[in-house]
Amino acid sequence: MNFISSAFVLFLTITFLLFVLAPVRWRKGLLLVASYLFYGTWSIPFIGLILLTTTTDYWFSQFIFKSQTQARRKLFLVLGLTVNLIILGYFKYANFFLETGFQLMNLLHLAPATASAPLLNILLPLGISFYTFEAISYLSDVYRGKEPARSFLDYNFYIMYFPHLISGPIIRFCELAPQYSQPLRLPTFKRLAQGLELILLGFAFKVLIADRVAPMADEVFAAAAHPDTLETYIGILAFTVQILFDFMGYTHIARGTSLLFNIELPLNFNYPYLASNISDFWQRWHISLSRWIRDYLYFPLGGSRATIVRTCSNLIVTMLIAGAWHGAGWTYIAWGGLHGLLLAGYHFYKHMRDHVLHLKPETIERQLAYRLLSWGLTFWAIITGWVFFRATDFKTAGILIQKLYSPWLLASDIIRNISTGHFTELVTLVSLLLCCVSGPWVINWIEKLYRPLPIWARVQVACLFLVLCWILTANSIQPFIYFQF
Repeated sequence: MNFISSAFVLFLTITFLLFVLAPVRWRKGLLLVASYLFYGTWSIPFIGLILLTTTTDYWFSQFIFKSQTQARRKLFLVLGLTVNLIILGYFKYANFFLETGFQLMNLLHLAPATASAPLLNILLPLGISFYTFEAISYLSDVYRGKEPARSFLDYNFYIMYFPHLISGPIIRFCELAPQYSQPLRLPTFKRLAQGLELILLGFAFKVLIADRVAPMADEVFAAAAHPDTLETYIGILAFTVQILFDFMGYTHIARGTSLLFNIELPLNFNYPYLASNISDFWQRWHISLSRWIRDYLYFPLGGSRATIVRTCSNLIVTMLIAGAWHGAGWTYIAWGGLHGLLLAGYHFYKHMRDHVLHLKPETIERQLAYRLLSWGLTFWAIITGWVFFRATDFKTAGILIQKLYSPWLLASDIIRNISTGHFTELVTLVSLLLCCVSGPWVINWIEKLYRPLPIWARVQVACLFLVLCWILTANSIQPFIYFQF
């Protein structure tokens, strides 16, 4: 059941009406049943898998919490984490390991050159990466001293709650549980209006922006050897826009839907393409995942508490794992490795600036030229990373990177288009770039032009956008990108 489908709108409408009409003590149970129905529209058999993992996690958390010795607590933590990682590894990475091993055997001439890898017929359970990370955070937090769920249903609700089940945001039990530990009240009018606004914005981000630019990206990444340099830039920027507005659209709908049931989910994006450095980018992009990576991977590895060399190695290892989490493929690992190197390089630069050269950051960062250069280099690094993230193989990525790093060819294409009077591609390039950086200005215009309107006028504008989104989804419904993770 896609968030932008008619089926979801009907499901959400019925669920909300039942939520309003149900007695207060039944509302949590109603949402849990609705969550199982929601997931069942994707796959009924995999409901059994979620029940298995949630039951296992719940009992392991109880064992951790009640154990009297540190050794037993650690044993149950390790067992709980192992169960989750084995399940995730089988469904998401089994074929990747088989294919990689087979390719290695071919290189060593241990397998026939004409043979193919013996792959398994495995379907990836929807949302498994997200709810596995939430399970890991839950077990780790209980091990660190936080109280476990009061009952299996409380923990099951945390995992199954349908707005965040498929693609996040990745929220911690200690953040979500207090919101439903007491009987769920109806949302205030302000919260209800905020929820509907987020849902509408999410629809608009997905349908009016992400799905409109997707064909430009698909065309370039599918035929990397043929487009000229200007077309390559357009395709790469198109994917840069697509992945932001696609995932941000999902998150807005998820957060807005949750507010209808008086439960708040965390912010997941904060203008990431305006980041002034790569560390700033990861504080703005997929914020819930960034927090998880920091608290459950980077800090346990040692974080930045040791030498600068150890800090850099921790960053690289952490981001390699983050890249592998996104997909079972070497291009995803390369994307994670690139970001690890960029983060390590930035931390090394900060170390040299602060402790060796003894320069004051506030003095440097006050300079306009420095801020522009810092933003430009960061944005360039981000779109370079998206090439590896989107490309199906290293050959495609290499061709596109070569064109991306040929600005003289881009200048030649731009001059040729201007001289021949063809401005469509130039307008497209500028429009895509504006989509990446114009967020704060658009929000400012909305605050100045839309908010002061009377309520009837705002409803009319909202309905206009809703009808436009509905028309554009009439022929086909594109899945959200992060569903595959």
